Amino acid sequence: MTDDDRVGVCLLDAAGNIVDIDEEFVALLALPTPSSLVGRAFADVSVAGPALLGLAEPSSPTPTTRARLEVAGALVEVTCKARVAPPGHTLLVRPLVSAGFAPDPEGTRRRLDLILESSPLAILCLDNDRNVTVWSGAAERTFGFTRDEVLGKPYPLVPAEQLASFDQLWTHAMTTGEGFTAVEGTRQRKDGSRIELRMHTALLHDDDGAVTGSMALLEDLTQTRQLEQRMHQSQKLEAIGSLAGGIAHEFNNLLAVIIGMGELLELDRSLGPVARDRVVEIQRVTRAARELVAQVMTFSRRYVVRPVVFDLNERVRSGVKIIRHMLVESIEFVVELGDQPLPVRLDPMQFDQLLLNLAINAVDAMPGGGRLICKTSRVERSTGSLTAPRLAAPFVCLEVRDTGTGIAPDVLPHVFDPFFTTKQSGSSTGLGLANVHAVASQEGGHVEVQTREGEGSCFSVFLPLMPLEQVAASPKPCPAWASAPRGKERILLVEDNDGVRKSTARLLRVLGYEVGVAEDGVEALELLEGGLVVELVLTDVSMPRLGGADLAKQLYARAPELPILFMSGNLDVAELREQVEQGRISFLQKPATLQELAIATREILDAVG
Repeated sequence: MTDDDRVGVCLLDAAGNIVDIDEEFVALLALPTPSSLVGRAFADVSVAGPALLGLAEPSSPTPTTRARLEVAGALVEVTCKARVAPPGHTLLVRPLVSAGFAPDPEGTRRRLDLILESSPLAILCLDNDRNVTVWSGAAERTFGFTRDEVLGKPYPLVPAEQLASFDQLWTHAMTTGEGFTAVEGTRQRKDGSRIELRMHTALLHDDDGAVTGSMALLEDLTQTRQLEQRMHQSQKLEAIGSLAGGIAHEFNNLLAVIIGMGELLELDRSLGPVARDRVVEIQRVTRAARELVAQVMTFSRRYVVRPVVFDLNERVRSGVKIIRHMLVESIEFVVELGDQPLPVRLDPMQFDQLLLNLAINAVDAMPGGGRLICKTSRVERSTGSLTAPRLAAPFVCLEVRDTGTGIAPDVLPHVFDPFFTTKQSGSSTGLGLANVHAVASQEGGHVEVQTREGEGSCFSVFLPLMPLEQVAASPKPCPAWASAPRGKERILLVEDNDGVRKSTARLLRVLGYEVGVAEDGVEALELLEGGLVVELVLTDVSMPRLGGADLAKQLYARAPELPILFMSGNLDVAELREQVEQGRISFLQKPATLQELAIATREILDAVG
């Protein structure tokens, strides 16, 4: 950059008005003739005026200031000197180049460096020999190579198996002069790990148009892929849950008919001893099937959560029966239950799912076989681990221990993260252990993990010990007709399944009630509008034309005092499920036994009666 000898002078008074101005100043700043400018405010005659006037003030300790400004396409240096007498400014301007605007190379370089450091995308440039000439801060963070490790050296990111295809891509770009946009691929970090990228490239040219290399913007897709995977897992879980819920709903309807007809057979006094024993066995197996379907409903997230106090030993004793069926012969299964009752407060079906998830996780950790231990005990304090602090309190402890592969140290902090899984893609939702943690935590418990790579893992679920007297009493086996509460009120039964409607109506009539029936909400409204008077509406939730929830809204508007008892095996209406869990509305889980139907019906009628 060179200077010339021209200097322009302009005198301003204290108010910033032009007192005198020469031809050189006018020419350098591309202003009108001097005579037309005298007396005018300098800030009004030049776009550079405000900046020039702000350079120095008479009161400034450094009344002479220099600055470089771009004015009318030229880079000029302006010296602004404050004058005390007469007060005002003297402006001296001289060009720094003989013609045109020449950018400041040092400033340009600083701006480029700032862009490279600030960009969230990795930016890099290669010369024609594929040596790195530019390497941004984001490139360092993304790939692990520092600038000193890559500048002037061959491009280090292409995996060995991709070198041939990269050569073809490079040759094509250099031959055609075309880059590419939004191409996704895999590159290699310094530590050898792979990273998915979205790549945008362009060729670089010199002043003569010759290609001098290429530049690339590389977008790390790791977080994008994780979000996509979580979305996929969530959608898969929702689809599986919907399928499981739909199948379970159909099974529940079948079981409702079997249970209802079985109990009607039990009421038949003419039944002989052999036939009665067969009916009892049918009922026993049917109730076991009902529990199995309830577990499927838990998985589909359509099960109504109802925590109660129960003996953990008894629940484990029941749950291990299912676990035994899923074990291969190479896995030894040991169950060690505490000698005394261990009362805890949880939803029993959720506990079953917790136990099953821990067992599945242990089995998956032993692909070559091993030992699975399920143990219960009372402890006065938790053991403490990386995943949970040590706590002093009486707990019930459930341990599920395996002799499998163990958990890697870098994986351990994430084992309870939703959607986190180390299993092969498609074989796990990554929600099993997350659900274990959630179920334990909701009633004041927690989960601890002890593990050693190559030796196995132990998951310990600590649940607060509850008073023994709060354990819900198991119903004593007795003939249904001897223990079921009865009534004489009139009930409207709304159910779209023909078999369930008939069997439920017969059970209600056995209990002494008068029963009107409707296939859906529309028919129910027609019956009520036609003059049918009832003391209770017992309605299914999912029905064609008009479901139970919408039916209830219309009934509440017309007869707010009329009690409604919902029944369903597949409570897929989130609003209703929340109200049921909070105890705000009455609900009967299908398939219901005669006693459950009798108790639920009598309780709601007595509450309003």
